[in-house]
Parts: sequence; C-alpha cells; structure tokens
Amino acid sequence: MSNVVKFQRRRKPKPPRQMPPWSRRLLIILGGAAALLLVWTYFYMTTPAQAGAYSRCGVIRQHCVVDGDTLYVGGQKIRVADIDTPEISDPKCSSEKALGERATLRLMELVNAGPFEVQAWQGRDEDQYGRKLRVLVRDGRSLGDILVSEGLARTWSGRREPWC
Repeated sequence: MSNVVKFQRRRKPKPPRQMPPWSRRLLIILGGAAALLLVWTYFYMTTPAQAGAYSRCGVIRQHCVVDGDTLYVGGQKIRVADIDTPEISDPKCSSEKALGERATLRLMELVNAGPFEVQAWQGRDEDQYGRKLRVLVRDGRSLGDILVSEGLARTWSGRREPWC
C-alpha cells in the first residue's frame, strides 16, 4: 500500500438561482397595483347596499351616520334634504337631545334595512357647509318621510325651527 493521499478538487457550490432584476421590479409593481386596486375598490367603488352595516361615525367616515339627517355614503357627506331632525351635537334642551338620539338610531336602522337610492335634491346640490343635499329612497318612498311619520323629524320647510 502506498502512502499517497489523493486529493480531489472540490466543486464550488452553485449559487442559488436568482431572479433577474427586471422580474423583481415587475413583481413589486404588480403587487403595488393589486394593493391600490383593493383600496380603491373598498373605499370608492362600493354602493350603500355593498358597504355593509352603517354605524355611528368615528375616525373613518365612509358609511356611517352622524345624526338624524346627516350621514356619509362612500366617504361623501350627505345632508338628507327633505327633513330636519333635532340636534345632538348642540341641543337647546334635553328633550331635543333625546329625540335627536332616537332619530339618529332610527336613521341607522333604515339605511341598514337594505339597498336604497341616493337622489339629487331639486334646485341645490350642496348646503352652506358643503354637504351634498340628497334624498334617500327605498321602494319609491323617502326614508325621511318615514322619520317624519314616526315623529322623529319634520319635513324641511327651508329653515330650521326650534325643537324645545
């Protein structure tokens, strides 16, 4: 036996297969586009019927109720143009506050009861505060008329009247 040790040349390990730089950029662009599409669809393309439950407005104001005659539909602030309800943010008396709270809860119930249309108000598009003036209609009946019939609102006369 010989005392000769044979050495074999070690093979260099193959580097891990990498994507070409252009394909990584393409994946980043496509991922960003998909994320933007999801955000756009959620915030801007939903209709009231698709939006899910309306609740009291908080930080995110997409589909929520401010008070008995103001709500956000798809991020747009809407003043229900055919009615006036008692104030809840600056009431003149405790009975106005209580009735305003009932009107707010009832408006939430009505908009959550199913799909409704948001129709333009004749004559004016916005009020002095920049809210869109609209009428909410389901099955040919104004949701505002329902609030009036239940004693939670008044038909809009063109000016605010006291509730106390």
